[in-house]
Amino acid sequence: MKRTHAALAGVALGVVTSAVMAVTALTAPEQQPYGPAIGPQAPRDTGAGELLLVVVGGVYATRAEAEAANAQMVFGDLQGYYVVPVAQFQGFREQVGAPGEFALVSAFRTEEGAQEFVQLGAEFGLPATVLPERVRSLGGLFAGLGQEPHPDGSGPLLGPVPESLP
Repeated sequence: MKRTHAALAGVALGVVTSAVMAVTALTAPEQQPYGPAIGPQAPRDTGAGELLLVVVGGVYATRAEAEAANAQMVFGDLQGYYVVPVAQFQGFREQVGAPGEFALVSAFRTEEGAQEFVQLGAEFGLPATVLPERVRSLGGLFAGLGQEPHPDGSGPLLGPVPESLP
């Protein structure tokens, strides 16, 4: 009789342990498939207050329309455009002239970086237009700063250059 009770207690303990493990596995956060990024990472810099060059991929009435359009614009394995509110850049609306509240953009501090991005877009057959004049970043969402090389060739550009400062 004692053996029967001990066996039943063991089975019950095994079932409870299995159930707890299954629930934990279902609710655990999904791990990144490849771990953290390798190599130097640029900070999420918005360039607030700086005068930036903006490459535009389109202007849309709603965030959902902009995100849907962005999903169709593939730059290979690279991040292409960022969806940002048009109001994030002072002078943007006047230069674009198209109605809409959200835009696909990539922001740069150097003319070289902006032109390289335009060439990349052309290679993939995607629209990419540099605004004629620099616009002032009012901060807000990340729009690509940090993805261009430093003009002195020392690596990625991690901060303002004189042309971007007011």
